[in-house]
Amino acid sequence: MMKDYQRQRVYDWEDDVVRSRCSTIVRFENGQQYVDGVWLANGWERPPKVLPSSQRVRKVLASASYGWIKLPDEIAGWIILHELAHSLTDDGHGPNFVGMYIELLERVEKLSRLLTMYTLEKAGIDYNLGVKPLWWVVCRS
Repeated sequence: MMKDYQRQRVYDWEDDVVRSRCSTIVRFENGQQYVDGVWLANGWERPPKVLPSSQRVRKVLASASYGWIKLPDEIAGWIILHELAHSLTDDGHGPNFVGMYIELLERVEKLSRLLTMYTLEKAGIDYNLGVKPLWWVVCRS
């Protein structure tokens, strides 16, 4: 597996650009509905199951893999989108992840693609547009 070479740059970019522009807050009890809405609005099948994040792990706000996403009692919508982008790609914080994340931020949070592309390039973050989700997201069961 390739080193997650732009992880910290993505986190810094989120702090500088995304956090102040995306105000949606999602409570845990509404988390599954939020995830289902994002997933199904894109035509994808089998949305991840929302699970409570561990009360003991404070360093990580949320985490995800295909099939599940762990959320705290309350979290920003853009962080859920970040985790969903991980569920849809398999390259850490690489170009495919960032491309998928750009798509989700634009569709759900209405964050301008031109702004994200411009600020990502200024931050030296690679991205691929037009990324397709992993095959098992869209295949029929």
